[in-house]
Amino acid sequence: MSGFASPEPKVIPAKRDPRLDFFRGAAMFVIFIAHCRGNVLWDYIPPRYGLSDSANMFVFLSGMAASIAFGGSFLRLGFVIGTARILHRCWQLMVAHLGLFFTCAAIVVAGSRFYGDWDYIDQLQLHRFFDDTPGALLDLFTLRYVPHYFDILPVYIVVLAMVPIAMLLARIHPLLVVASSLALYGAAWAFQINLPAHADEQKEWFFNPFAWQLIFFTGYSLRRGWIKVPLDSRILMTAAVAVLILGLLISLHVVFENSMTIDALRLWIIAHSDKTYLDPLEYFHFLSLAYVLVVLLKGREEILLSAPLKPFVKCGQQALAVFLSGMVLSHVASMVFDHVGTGFMPQVLINAVCFSLLFAVAYGVAWFKGTPWKSRPAPASDARPAEIARLVPTKLAS
Repeated sequence: MSGFASPEPKVIPAKRDPRLDFFRGAAMFVIFIAHCRGNVLWDYIPPRYGLSDSANMFVFLSGMAASIAFGGSFLRLGFVIGTARILHRCWQLMVAHLGLFFTCAAIVVAGSRFYGDWDYIDQLQLHRFFDDTPGALLDLFTLRYVPHYFDILPVYIVVLAMVPIAMLLARIHPLLVVASSLALYGAAWAFQINLPAHADEQKEWFFNPFAWQLIFFTGYSLRRGWIKVPLDSRILMTAAVAVLILGLLISLHVVFENSMTIDALRLWIIAHSDKTYLDPLEYFHFLSLAYVLVVLLKGREEILLSAPLKPFVKCGQQALAVFLSGMVLSHVASMVFDHVGTGFMPQVLINAVCFSLLFAVAYGVAWFKGTPWKSRPAPASDARPAEIARLVPTKLAS
């Protein structure tokens, strides 16, 4: 990152970026696979070959998307309206979070009763909710009860609520946003600042929002132009590729099982990493991956709009709906794998059905958002009285 932009002199136009939409869409499928127990594709998703995973991509791209969707509102409409938009989105995300939780809770109850040979409540670590429902409900609605498999949207809500503060700081200088984000990240590490989760086997949030806000505001600042990164730097490209190669080496069994040095490095990283607090190596690994991909796609963005990849772009445009659907489908598919096996045909059929449903959700939600009923020509019954009179026979009219 070579430098920082001066305070924004004008509104940055908000427009769709196929790179942002494509990788958001791809992240939704990686998240589905990562949460789908028994899915053979789990062994082939990008997180298996490096230090970062889809959660990093989700939060980083959410920061970029928030910059596009809400950043300009503060400049065009003022701080009050901009903050109102942020609060409205936080409310939408909270409703989505609660809807996802209750839907999945119903699914695990149904699965446990239908199959009878598997405790899916225990599998999803929801015993506290069913053992202490009144207390869990109160904590659920105040984000004081955050089970492990339902922790990514709460993080998004908390870090998104920090955006108005960031926009106030940016009025002084964008550097203050970056510095404050780094300071909060450092404080979270130094003083172990986190929020209570009160879940079955989890006392605090698995994704600490005070640490994970760093990757969110990295994406936010890059999109707003507060941070400038040269895409023609050989030094940055060499360093990024080196980090990616390192992540690959310590992830491949064929490598670390035959190299004591690589295996020792792998074990040291595992012993000293902390995903809850956004481990620095994880952070830099993801930024390295993002940098290489952006450089490789520079001037070739239209590839992402080709027929085979366009459905993923559509999924990225409807990321929230696809994410929620993917989480629900991952639990249903896991139950099916548990009882029909994980052979070749179940893998093909279950993944094909789930992938098709996710694409259908994206296109279906986009269709509904387009309110097609508003653009239809008026039916004959909506014709004006004079037009109806001309169509009615004279005798009937008289």
